[in-house]
Amino acid sequence: MIDDLPQLDPLPVIETSDNEEEELFYPQWRCFCCQDSGIIPAHLARLIMPSYHSNRDKWPICQNLNCDAYSKRFGDNVGLENFDTRLIPAICQKLDFKNREFWRITVQKQIEIRSLAKKMKMPGSGDRTENDNREVRQRKAEIEAITPEQWERMRAAYLGGEDD
Repeated sequence: MIDDLPQLDPLPVIETSDNEEEELFYPQWRCFCCQDSGIIPAHLARLIMPSYHSNRDKWPICQNLNCDAYSKRFGDNVGLENFDTRLIPAICQKLDFKNREFWRITVQKQIEIRSLAKKMKMPGSGDRTENDNREVRQRKAEIEAITPEQWERMRAAYLGGEDD
């Protein structure tokens, strides 16, 4: 009969997992000194040069062993006189280790925050009633009904004047 349809489970393209750690951002860089860009980021450069400013000073290039990001990105097209080459491979390797530790701490904090958020979750949070849904729809309709002239009057009242 036509009403005797089989019930099948969907076949997901991407497997879902209950492991929350998979939702965390783990960088895929090979070199944590330059994040595979060839240029050492300002927050790491300041560990060596405390008064470093990336918009004023020469960019320090990564010379970490096994990192060829600079040569891949710039090749021979750009002269070394435009970059700070004083950060020798030993320094870059230390910055790599330091940044790996920063990421390990960051991921650990993310895990702790998620765990704490689960424990402190209000009972029933995330569960809307039909009355809640009706109220949300009503507010949305009210906002969508506001005309451009009304928005302009509200903006002027809130900001207190004309555009500069």
